[in-house]
Amino acid sequence: MSNERKLRYLYIDGQAVPVSEQVYRVYQHYERKEEYFSYDLKVEKFQKATASFLPSREDSYERLLEQDRQFAASAHPVEEQAVSSVWLEELLQYLSANERIILRKLYFEDKSERIVRTELGISKTALHQRKVKLLRKLKKFLKNMGKS
Repeated sequence: MSNERKLRYLYIDGQAVPVSEQVYRVYQHYERKEEYFSYDLKVEKFQKATASFLPSREDSYERLLEQDRQFAASAHPVEEQAVSSVWLEELLQYLSANERIILRKLYFEDKSERIVRTELGISKTALHQRKVKLLRKLKKFLKNMGKS
């Protein structure tokens, strides 16, 4: 028999699509492979032949916690990140629009002073003076935060 006579059908979006025997076999192979990775590795099994228990190859977070497994902590606790977010919002409201731009470009985007002054169209001296004023203002803000 030729390959044209061995047509199989795959159902895609509810419609039967005729495919060759070879395409059908490859599809079935990868469908089984997907099932292996999404189900077989995650399920515990009991082997009758050897009377042994095979644990899942993929553990859940809860099960690992029950076994007192340690996990790497994030750099900062969630509470600290929330406080930092609120603190940063207050800081940005304390600064003028130009100061926020300079702060963002120099410190958050890590751009050089040369690039920032080119983008803003100001002289080296003007940028330096604004940066010094900005840093003084930040220092004052931080001192006031410590008092409250």
